[in-house]
Amino acid sequence: MVLTLFRRARRAFTLVELLVVIAIIGILIALLLPAVQAAREAARRSACSNNLKQLGLGIHNYADVYRSPIPISYGNNSVVPINWGNTPDCQAHSWMQGILPFIEQAPLYARIHFNLPLSDPDNTAVSRTVVPTYICPSDNVGNGLMQNRANLPGNDWRAINCYKACAGSNWAWGDAICHHTFPAGRWPNDGNGLDRGNGIICRNVDDQPKNFTRLGDITDGLSNTFAVGEAVPAWTTHTWWWWFNGTTATCGIPLNYVSDSIRANPTTQSLDSNAGDWPNNYSFYSRHPAGANFGLCDGAVRFISNNIDLTNYRMLANMSDNQPVQVP
Repeated sequence: MVLTLFRRARRAFTLVELLVVIAIIGILIALLLPAVQAAREAARRSACSNNLKQLGLGIHNYADVYRSPIPISYGNNSVVPINWGNTPDCQAHSWMQGILPFIEQAPLYARIHFNLPLSDPDNTAVSRTVVPTYICPSDNVGNGLMQNRANLPGNDWRAINCYKACAGSNWAWGDAICHHTFPAGRWPNDGNGLDRGNGIICRNVDDQPKNFTRLGDITDGLSNTFAVGEAVPAWTTHTWWWWFNGTTATCGIPLNYVSDSIRANPTTQSLDSNAGDWPNNYSFYSRHPAGANFGLCDGAVRFISNNIDLTNYRMLANMSDNQPVQVP
């Protein structure tokens, strides 16, 4: 009987065998993890593309419903001066407010008092409301609120946006000055790409009538002109969707640009630490590898590589330079 029981007993794993099994499992996980991460990123990039599609359709629906130009950003600087050093308290509004009813945010839009400044309690509450369509899934922005937003006290929380309208290609500041590159189009040879952008929507601090854009004004073709692109709120403080100075970006600065200062001091400086360097980061950024999603003026969405020719990149931002460039 003892012999029979002994023969039926199972031999346990040795320590060496156990270590080999663990090593094999570790190798398999290491092989599978990049594929899983790539699949997740592909899904996030697809969701981001859908957000841009919704924004493009919102711009078109705004123009169709109101039979007007597309929504603009404006500062009303001539009415109430902006206190740039503190809380902005003027009747400034962004194009992202204008399209709210067309991205299923009509109740939020109804709470905005357009004749009152940001300090109005309802307007303040709206400016702290996170809009899911304005958030890229690949951007780790927590709950969609951030401090240290441009033109606000540093400890003030506001809802951020991962998308901005294309202000154009002309730019007179930072490392990438290019305001004489394209003499044609809206505001020829003007380097103020903030308020005289040759794209579809610029900051427009002094409310220039010439900055109104009708779809017919985009003479280079709706399918050849950028409308909206990606932004990374952690890399530029000029990113909060309520504010007219936080919802536009230029292609005068290259895509996902790293400034000369950061390149020269990589151990002490980064895109995060230089988020307030607006001359070099009032532009398009993305956390997607190798490029960024852009919505075109015809509603299509394309992924643009970091390696795009800079001249072509800028031409795609200029809506009327009579030099249409096909999107790569």
